[in-house]
Amino acid sequence: MKEYLKEVKLLAQQFFLLLVCFFFSRSIFVLINIQYFPDLRLWEYVKIAFFALRYDLAAIAAINIVYVLLRFFPIQLLKEKMLQLFFVSSNMLAFSFELSDWAYYPYNQKRATADVLDIVGRKADFISQLPSLLANYWYVPLAIALLTGFLYFFNKKLTNQYLHVATLDLSIKGRSLRWVLLVAVCVVLIRGGVQYVPIGVRNAIERTTNECVPIMLNTPFSIMNTLSNTQLREEKYFNDNALKTLFNPRKQYASTGFRPKNVVVIILESWSKEFTGIGGMTSYTPFFDSLMQHALVCNNAFANGYRSAEGIPAIIAGIPSIQEEPFTTSQYGANRINSIAQLLGAKGYTSTFYHGGTNGTMSFNLFAKNAGFERYVGRTEYNNDKDFDGSWGIWDEPFLQFCNKDMSTKLKEPFIASIFTVSSHPPYKVPEKYTKILPQGTLDIHKPVSYTDYALRRFFESCRKEKWYPNTLFVFVSDHCSPLSEDDYYHYKQGRFAIPIVYYAPKDSSLKGKTDTLTHQIDILPTVMDYLGYNDSFFAFGNSILRPCNYRYTIQQWSGNQLYTMNNRLVQCAYQTPEKLYDTENDRMCDRNLLHQNDSLEHITLLRFNAFKQSYNDAMINNKLWVK
Repeated sequence: MKEYLKEVKLLAQQFFLLLVCFFFSRSIFVLINIQYFPDLRLWEYVKIAFFALRYDLAAIAAINIVYVLLRFFPIQLLKEKMLQLFFVSSNMLAFSFELSDWAYYPYNQKRATADVLDIVGRKADFISQLPSLLANYWYVPLAIALLTGFLYFFNKKLTNQYLHVATLDLSIKGRSLRWVLLVAVCVVLIRGGVQYVPIGVRNAIERTTNECVPIMLNTPFSIMNTLSNTQLREEKYFNDNALKTLFNPRKQYASTGFRPKNVVVIILESWSKEFTGIGGMTSYTPFFDSLMQHALVCNNAFANGYRSAEGIPAIIAGIPSIQEEPFTTSQYGANRINSIAQLLGAKGYTSTFYHGGTNGTMSFNLFAKNAGFERYVGRTEYNNDKDFDGSWGIWDEPFLQFCNKDMSTKLKEPFIASIFTVSSHPPYKVPEKYTKILPQGTLDIHKPVSYTDYALRRFFESCRKEKWYPNTLFVFVSDHCSPLSEDDYYHYKQGRFAIPIVYYAPKDSSLKGKTDTLTHQIDILPTVMDYLGYNDSFFAFGNSILRPCNYRYTIQQWSGNQLYTMNNRLVQCAYQTPEKLYDTENDRMCDRNLLHQNDSLEHITLLRFNAFKQSYNDAMINNKLWVK
């Protein structure tokens, strides 16, 4: 029995060793991303680290339950050295995801969830990006290597003293009993205790603020806990008639007639509002700024997500992602949808989705097909890797020239084209010949943004020579903001989603000026349809900015929360439960929580948010993202 207790002691020591590793990772995670936790104090971190033990033990037990099953099985299945190799390798696989979040967190400001497995699972996409990721975030693979060495060394010291422990001191019945007991302990740890419902990522809010939830969680737990967290639930706040008066996604605009103008949607990779002339900071987009002098500029515009996979469906099909994973990779990704390409295709438009990235990147080709685009043109169709940037895709300048030529020769008017740039994406490089010409800026992304702006200048110089140009509506929009910023406002809450949205029609002087109307990416679909005089009904969560609306709102998913803004009130919901309310007009940084303080606009804002949730969930679950 004494020898058996030594084995149990070894297991406990191994679990403690892993707890030390998680504490180390959590501490470095906070130090690297401290700008996203401006209110965190040392004592608060100590409390978070203590309560985080519950989530760390849950992850450790889940990762190592197979190891426990093999090690304490009544009949020896593997030799000790093989068991320890399995122990170290399985845990380091988990810690590879944990440490990767040091670098990944700024891009989505939440712990990685199960959807990250889809990114890794797309081999061609992941492998093509791996060299640049390793080069730019070199400290992550270095930390993984050091942690592997640390775990291997100390685990070997622990296990050396037990290599000759006798395991036959108990009967088969006794060994079976201890096996069952240890597995039962692991199950309790995985559940986070003996309570009726196992803990999940949302339980972290019980012990800390929304902002600090990512600190309390760990990435393996977050991934495992969200593997099956893809099912939305039906909401029944209102009956059907009441719901339609509060939120109706069925749109139909009266018009004097449809005008078949070409539509070119230019999606700008990681262009935050602050990089442009409307951001109140130093501008790195002189051409774009000059174009805005002749366009309708949305000063109060926001993205609906953090990632390209969330931005593209919002822009093209008016579908925001308010789940833990993007619409495109969720179980609802194959739902029938209304989109700009699909609606205009029914009017005889030809269509192409252009993206300079490697074909298959983020499954944009599949979404483009589902959205009704007739063609997808990527790096393969460009067919000249001399212009490949070495990591992400074709440089913007030559690719935009290629797009102009392709539209002019292969698309019959009227047409709808979507062009997605790539060069302002990490690793933030520009062609060698421009490194000394473009402004350096103070952030790594400033020069690539300037390069894309130059590419746009060259693109429009070419477009203006084409016969289709005068009869075209151009829509400029960012897919999402950059994680890099010089202003705290653009790091946090609403400002983290502030982007440029601009509508430009070369021969239409009425589409000009600046508007402070609250708008977001999902308003682009109804705005384009309204501008063209499309008079059939269609499905859209957003609203046209070209006509009066009962109320304006924006919606985003943020670190397991939803941000819903209406009438200068921002509601922050923890997993769809309202937790905070801010006055965005008088509290730019969202420091003062007004929830339950009898704020005059609190009731109507929460009412509209519940109506949106009910309509959104119903449309997703029951495949109603389109008008029959």
